[in-house]
Amino acid sequence: MLRRLLAIAALLLIPAATLPAGAQSILIAGGKVVDGSGSAARRADVRIVSGRIREIGRLRRRPGERVIDARGMVVAPGFIDAHSHADEGALNLPGAALNFRQGITTVVVGQDGQSHFPLAGWFRSLRSDGTAINVASFAGHGTIRARVMGTDYKRRARPDEIRRMQALVAQEMMAGALGLSSGLEYDPGYYSSTPELVALAGPASEGGGMYISHVRDEGDGALASFRELIRIAREGRLPAQISHIKLDTSPVWHRAADALRLMADARRAGLDVTADVYPYLYWQSTITVLTLDRNWDNRDAWSKALQEVGGPEHVLLTAYSADGSWVGKTIAQISAATGKDPVTVIQEIVHRTHDPGRLGFESVVVTAMTEDDLDAFLKDPHIMFCTDGQPSGGHPRKAGSFARILGRYVRERHLLTLPEAVRKATSLPASRFGFANRGLLRAGRWADVVVFDPSTVIDTSTTQAPASPPVGIHDVLVNGVPVLLDDKPTGARPGAVLARLGHVGRL
Repeated sequence: MLRRLLAIAALLLIPAATLPAGAQSILIAGGKVVDGSGSAARRADVRIVSGRIREIGRLRRRPGERVIDARGMVVAPGFIDAHSHADEGALNLPGAALNFRQGITTVVVGQDGQSHFPLAGWFRSLRSDGTAINVASFAGHGTIRARVMGTDYKRRARPDEIRRMQALVAQEMMAGALGLSSGLEYDPGYYSSTPELVALAGPASEGGGMYISHVRDEGDGALASFRELIRIAREGRLPAQISHIKLDTSPVWHRAADALRLMADARRAGLDVTADVYPYLYWQSTITVLTLDRNWDNRDAWSKALQEVGGPEHVLLTAYSADGSWVGKTIAQISAATGKDPVTVIQEIVHRTHDPGRLGFESVVVTAMTEDDLDAFLKDPHIMFCTDGQPSGGHPRKAGSFARILGRYVRERHLLTLPEAVRKATSLPASRFGFANRGLLRAGRWADVVVFDPSTVIDTSTTQAPASPPVGIHDVLVNGVPVLLDDKPTGARPGAVLARLGHVGRL
C-alpha cells in the first residue's frame, strides 16, 4: 500500500506544464493484462493518451506521464453492467461509487419497461451536467404504454393505440435507444399481449435495436415466459435478451438446463437470444410480485407463493413506509412479533402501500433460487453479468455483484476462469449492445479500465449493509480519466452517452 501511495503522490506532483502538448498521458505499469477477449493474462503496461489506449506492451515512462502502479494487479477493460437502475440517482457521486467501486464503467439503463422520456432530452441533460460513468438506455415499453393509455391500461391495447406506441418507439430509437425493454410482471406491461409486444418490436428492429425483457413470470411459468421472448425475437425479427435470468419458485428449481436448451435451440434456429444474470440467490422487488394474481385478497394465492419460495422466513422486508419497525425483519419474524399469520401480514403491507389513494412504498428481498441453477447461468458463455442494482435498494447486488463474481466464483470456487469472467463482463456485453471501441483492451479503443487485486477482490455488501463497497478494486478509469484512484473516488465526470450503432456523445 505504501508503494502505491508513493506512486500516486509522485504522479500528483507532476506539474501540468510538463505533460505532452495537447495530451494527457497515463501509464498503467507492471500489471497482468486480461484484455477481455478470453485470452490468458499477460504481463504488459498500458499507455493511455487523451482518453484512448495508445499502446500495450513493455513500456517506459515518458516525461510528465502519470503512472498507476499495477504490480501484483490485473488490468482489465471496465465492466459493463448489462441491467442497471443507476439512472435512479447513481450517475454521480455519491451514488456512482456503487458502480465504479466494483469496476463498472458503463451501465445499461431503461430496464424493466421503464425509461426516461423523451430520451433525447435526458441525453442532453446528461451531456450538460456530466456523469461519472458511461450510460446507455433502452426505451421502456411500460413508459410508452402509460403515455398512450394513461390510467386506462388494465386491458389489451387497441390497434390505434399500438400505432401511437410504435411511433414513440421509433422516436426513441432515433434518439439513440438500444432497443425496447419490457417489464411484464409489472404494471402496465402486465396487461399487454404478445402481439402488442411483437408490433412494438417492429420499429426497434427497423432501427437496428434489440428487445430485452423482465419476462412475464420468473417462477412457475418461467419457461413459458422464455418461450414468449423467443417468439417476440422470431416474429419481431430482432435479437432478444432475458433480463436477470432466474428460476425463483420450487416448481422450476433445478431446471436451468431446460432454460439453456430453449435458448440454444433458438440460436440454432437462427435467432439471437442471450441473457444476463447477477450472482445472488435472492431477488429484490415489490412484495406484490410474489404472486401474479392481481387479487390481493386471495389468501390461497399468497399461501402458494410463500410455500414456493421456501416459506415466510425467506421474505425479508427491506422498506416499508407504514411501519419502520418492521424493516429488516422477515415475514416470519413480523408474524411472530404481531401474532398475525404470514398471509395477513403480507396483505396488510400490500393494502397500506398499494390501495387506491395510498402513497406509501415497500420492498422485499426474497431468497428463492438454487445454487445449481445460478451456477449454470453464470457459466453459460452466452450469459453476461449485471447488478439489477437500485441506489436506494436493500439488495447487496447494487454494490457487490462484479466483485462477488471475481472473488467467490472465480478465485474461491473456480466456477469460471478469470479470463472468461472478464470476457463475460466486458467484450460480451459491448458486442451485444453495439458499443464501438469498448470492451477490449486494444490500441485505439476508449480507455475504460479497471485495476484490481485478484487475490483479495470480494464483495462486502449484505442485506444489512447493502452499500458496503467491495475490496480489492483499486483504480478505475472512464474514457481515460480516473474516477477511482487507489481506492478513492476522484470526483471526475468523464462519462459518455453511448447510443445505438456505436454513436458516442461525450458528456
